[in-house]
Amino acid sequence: MRRASRSPSLAGAESRGRVRYAVLALFALGTAISVDARAQLLVDPLELTINPTGSNPVSSGISLANKSDKPVQATISRSDWDRTEDGVNRFFPPGSTAKSCGAALRVSPASVRLEPHSSRIVRLTVQADTIPSRECWDIVFIEEVPQRSQLVKGNSLEYIFRTGVKVYVAPAGLPTDAAVEQMAAVETPTRQIAIRFHNTGATHLVTRGRLEFRRADNTVAKEISIADFPTLPGAVRRVLVDVPSDLTPGTYIALVLLDYGGTELLAGQIDYKAK
Repeated sequence: MRRASRSPSLAGAESRGRVRYAVLALFALGTAISVDARAQLLVDPLELTINPTGSNPVSSGISLANKSDKPVQATISRSDWDRTEDGVNRFFPPGSTAKSCGAALRVSPASVRLEPHSSRIVRLTVQADTIPSRECWDIVFIEEVPQRSQLVKGNSLEYIFRTGVKVYVAPAGLPTDAAVEQMAAVETPTRQIAIRFHNTGATHLVTRGRLEFRRADNTVAKEISIADFPTLPGAVRRVLVDVPSDLTPGTYIALVLLDYGGTELLAGQIDYKAK
């Protein structure tokens, strides 16, 4: 696959991904009910990168804010994680994978109590004597103590909110590179173009771009935007783009142009016959 000149219109900031869980357990018998379950803590940011330089420790923080009229207690824990080729998050025990930050990253405190309309910071520190030579990543979970709502006829509903903050520790000077390794028309069951994107560099990427259907005279018949998608170092992402239903029957070049943050756009193409 080839590279193309970089277009300023495709340059974009990294998007933040939210990982939030609401675990609900219904006790006693009853019919279907509706409960207004809301997290009490606001967590910001939901994704952060720490860039240690030299031999000095580097700190960052996660802000917790209690906007409610009641005190809130929460526990703070860590987990390893990665993504499947389809972009689904997977979670593993802390320190169980080779990409974990392990002892290089310290998170404190382990639990917090926030009074109504108060805030505090969860501190993240990369130790000076354990700065990694490669990028590592963890996820920090802020889990609120279970809340319980009393419902009609003695039923009760318990729900737990857990917000995950993805943390990357990326030393300076790591190479950034990527490749479009394959493109193909697939039925899933709709007609789509599947793009195999490989992060061949040493730092995580957030990529965006467009897919063009070009006629034989190189004019553009259709253009589809490709939303931001993240990729971990060394990982592969399978990106699916819908073929427009109103594409006029004929033969086209399906051309993908991706901005992954490098000096050039990444390009790939296949012949495509619309029926």
